[in-house]
Amino acid sequence: MSNDDERRRYKRLPKAFHVLAHEFKFPIAAQPRFETTCADISAGGLCVEASRRFTPGDKLQIKVHIPTLNKYSPGFFKYYENDADQYLHAIAEVTWVDPSAGRYMTGLRFLDVDEDACRALAGLITKAVREMDDD
Repeated sequence: MSNDDERRRYKRLPKAFHVLAHEFKFPIAAQPRFETTCADISAGGLCVEASRRFTPGDKLQIKVHIPTLNKYSPGFFKYYENDADQYLHAIAEVTWVDPSAGRYMTGLRFLDVDEDACRALAGLITKAVREMDDD
């Protein structure tokens, strides 16, 4: 295990979930949206590939489509919900940017996310990582 892995607080799931994002600054409606996929996700943040360069410290409003997320959420109706409508909504901060071939790998740390959604994400990741380790 590398030093980087040892310093990581959260387990990462290498999964390409669809992400919608825009910069979180006023006027919010005037900020251009971008769509991408994440390279990995954790309960503390995610890594996305952006078409433009952000600066560490920039804030983004993000919406991550995570099918089956609600299976890990508390709530009576979670088994009757549609996978197509399961999103994690968050405010995230850019922590690092790595330019590569005209695209920018961008690390995002969650600043504000619903507590139940964060617990659900942690549960989903724990189960998926355990299944990957068993293979």
